[in-house]
Amino acid sequence: MNKCIDCGKVCSGKRCKDCFIKFSGKKFNFGRFHFDTQKELDRTIHQLILESPMNVEFENEFFKELINTYHIGVINAKLRVLKFKILDYNNQIGKWEFARDRFRGAIYVTGFFEPINKWHGVTFYPHKKTSEKQNLILCLRQKWSELIAPKRNENQRCKCGNINPHAHHKNISFNEIAIKCLDYFSEEERQHGLGINWWLHENEADSIPNNHPAVLKLIELHKNVEYEWLCFDCHKEVENGHGIS
Repeated sequence: MNKCIDCGKVCSGKRCKDCFIKFSGKKFNFGRFHFDTQKELDRTIHQLILESPMNVEFENEFFKELINTYHIGVINAKLRVLKFKILDYNNQIGKWEFARDRFRGAIYVTGFFEPINKWHGVTFYPHKKTSEKQNLILCLRQKWSELIAPKRNENQRCKCGNINPHAHHKNISFNEIAIKCLDYFSEEERQHGLGINWWLHENEADSIPNNHPAVLKLIELHKNVEYEWLCFDCHKEVENGHGIS
């Protein structure tokens, strides 16, 4: 057995698994903050979201430096975020009412940007990159949530009794349907994306109209879909058990 060249622990190679992960991944530097791995960064973001106030304006140096350093849309628009507001379902009203259906009860993060002094939706994970295919599927999921997904009534309950369930695909997965819809995007859209203008488009779904061929196919393929109402925990159980969702 050898000792790890970084931490000195006994291991089977030159570098133990923990140090290999720590020193082989992409590093992140923004403001006075530094992270050796994306896992560390994502874990910190998640915890800070949990600790942040809801539905009121707040400032956070960590989020501000992260977004101003890594958010391509913000950088290309020559903007800087100053403060934030995290909206829950009950406070997604007025300009933000679309988020109720599109994100089915999830929080919606907004930022106040200079020099234009306006609020706009923004992500706390600007460093994460997705493929054009993933963006197209995400766009379709937002369209499904907004246009197709059954609406929850006041008496709707999860099978466990939870009062905040959401509709999930039962007899066929959403991804199975979405994959079939990808053929209805143009070659340009499949190769180069939807041409999303971050400032003009709050989310991916804003970048194509409701009568886009892929959206029409999405609606058609959902005509015979069966749904079940599941809360977050029960949905995870279904996913982990390899059930349809």
